[in-house]
Amino acid sequence: MAEARRDAVTLRVVPPPVAPMRERRRVPRVSGPTVSTGPQNLVINHANTLLICSNDGSVVPDGGRRLGLFADDTRFLSEYEIRVNGRSLRTIGTARLSFRHARWLYVAPPIESATGDVQQTTVTVTLDRVLSARRMHEDIVVRSYGRDPVSVIVTVFLRSDFADMFEVRTERWQARANLTTTWEAPNRLETKYTRLDFVRRCLVRVAGDRKGVGYANGALRLPVDIAPGDEWRTCLQYDLITHAKVRPNVAPCPVQTRVHDRAERLRERWHRTVSRVRKGDPRLIAAFQQSVEDFAALRLYDHDFSPDVWLPAAGIPWFVAPFGRDSIIASLQALPVHPLFAVGTLQKLAAWQATEDDPVRDAEPGKIPHELRVGEWAHFGVTPHSPYYGTADATPLYLLLLGSAFRWLGDARMLRRFRTTAIRCLEWIQRYGDLDGDGFQEYRPRTSSGYRNQCWRDAEDGVLDEDGNFPPHPIGTCEMQAYVFAAKRGVSRLFDAWGDHQLAQELRESADALQRHFVDSWWLNDEGTVAFALDGEKRAVRTATANPGQCLWLGILDYDRGQRVADRLMRRDLFTGWGLRTLSETHPSYDPHSYQRGSVWPHDTMLTAAGLRRYGRLEDCWQIIDALLNAAVRFERAQMPELFAGLPRGPGDVPMPYENANVPQAWSAGVAFHIVRVLLGLEPDIPARCVYVDPALPPWCPELELENIRVGRDRISVRAWRRPDGSSEASVESGQGRLKVIRGPAPWMAVAPPR
Repeated sequence: MAEARRDAVTLRVVPPPVAPMRERRRVPRVSGPTVSTGPQNLVINHANTLLICSNDGSVVPDGGRRLGLFADDTRFLSEYEIRVNGRSLRTIGTARLSFRHARWLYVAPPIESATGDVQQTTVTVTLDRVLSARRMHEDIVVRSYGRDPVSVIVTVFLRSDFADMFEVRTERWQARANLTTTWEAPNRLETKYTRLDFVRRCLVRVAGDRKGVGYANGALRLPVDIAPGDEWRTCLQYDLITHAKVRPNVAPCPVQTRVHDRAERLRERWHRTVSRVRKGDPRLIAAFQQSVEDFAALRLYDHDFSPDVWLPAAGIPWFVAPFGRDSIIASLQALPVHPLFAVGTLQKLAAWQATEDDPVRDAEPGKIPHELRVGEWAHFGVTPHSPYYGTADATPLYLLLLGSAFRWLGDARMLRRFRTTAIRCLEWIQRYGDLDGDGFQEYRPRTSSGYRNQCWRDAEDGVLDEDGNFPPHPIGTCEMQAYVFAAKRGVSRLFDAWGDHQLAQELRESADALQRHFVDSWWLNDEGTVAFALDGEKRAVRTATANPGQCLWLGILDYDRGQRVADRLMRRDLFTGWGLRTLSETHPSYDPHSYQRGSVWPHDTMLTAAGLRRYGRLEDCWQIIDALLNAAVRFERAQMPELFAGLPRGPGDVPMPYENANVPQAWSAGVAFHIVRVLLGLEPDIPARCVYVDPALPPWCPELELENIRVGRDRISVRAWRRPDGSSEASVESGQGRLKVIRGPAPWMAVAPPR
């Protein structure tokens, strides 16, 4: 085969004029003080199979009732402890080898001989756990260090309660009948729970045909005889089954065999296919590499998907499920790293688009779901998550992702399967999203149990007026209007490609009308920003939040108003030095340690940074990105949490974690990907067979290189560097040389002139 041609195009990109700046030539450090992001438990997962255990590997009630082995929103293992001769082991070391593999090393208590003498022998136990889809594999190795043979009993205490994930999170416990445990010699233990058509089975098998293996009093008993200096090894396979008659095969040990299991092969394929940062700020490199690993852990696979198509779960440990808003935003962030996330998200959410009117689930025809659960409580309607549709923004965000996927992949024929879904989304926006007919999007729960707030700030107290009170419904937040504006503009081009030219033109005209109407109704001239929301009485809610930053991200404001919004966002009551607060510190309800009343959400902060770049505020954009990277490297493994405290940054400070934050969490992990895209100014237009590159590198990141970027059917690499005069240059290498490289911002990034 002829060698692929590699075309290099050198560009000189000069940023728009900005205020004079002071050059900062320092080289940022990755090392420094770090802070833990949560309770000291160990978590590993593969897709929606999840283990939460104590750092010593045990799952015991004293370690917290939220521990366990989970799959499909059910806890299959609620207690676990490994002992030798009935006595607890001392933990020597714990290692999390990957997101799905952990290892523990234990030392057994002193071993007594038959006469009661303590033998001069050390017995160690090594435990490996590897997760795959609805399965946990354990590799147990017992080693003896001494002169005499040793005979011991290894006991593995097990209990399965089959609690629902919501039950575990809320600690509202449900009594269960129809629980049975069966031991079948020589090596098979099964615990089963049945309630009508809902079945969960935990099947545990000991590898091989070892003599003397038994089960009694809630524990597997494994007799072990070891010669001096020798080792004894066995494997346990836990299958987490959701059907009555399934009998899974016993798989080879993934720890000892050279042949990798399917889960590991998919992990290796993931790392081969994603984009890679080769040069750049060391903090950004560390955060980017960790985000690649985090997205590997967050991938949800569907049997209808191809091997490279995934759906991102919202977060680990409590949101390992499809989420409309979260999965969509994470897929938008991941476009420069793995654009096929967009296809998986579009496909899964389309399959669950609402077709009926159901007030209990806040469902209306055409609405994109908020959260899908498959556990017992959702199955029997204890919770409405089968799925629950209580989000007002997932539907326009779906269209935004669809339009973006077209620009990155350029395949209108492949995306045509989502045309009906898109039409129904537009119908929902027009008929149900605008509750009072004023041209804006609003929300209100349809039952007393529905979510009070159905924007991205969906906590009960996530939307408050200036005095800290709940605004009356229906409520429309400012960023919801920007979502609809950008969605209509973005998806109109795809309708043109499908031949629906009249609808495409109507969408563009509707977006322009919404933009004018938004400025007229939401602009607060005295405060130089847009209202946080309009309440049910059409009163402007003037609460100072970071939400207007998302309006900058999507370009709904004209240039001059955008400058004033940027000025407001960068004031000290919102900008902490680590990121942007969700609520001003001057607000009467401000609490930096709350969920959404003053905490910092990295994804929200980064969306604002992208908006600042769009409006030419380079220094402000760089300052926010610098703050986020400083925060990231102060968390363990440079792993950005879902949120952290909104405390102001002082000398020697570290960002303070939020106690129950999900780590990793999809749209926080996606922050590093978004940073790279913004700094490179990378915007493909594959339908037009071109790619726009508009780099603007800060002094602390004088060089940045992203390689193996999938755009359409091509793979490109982009290298940018900063010149002494502050301008940036870039070179683009294309594997196939089919794309035209254009210097400067993409046309759809242009900001309208002031009215």
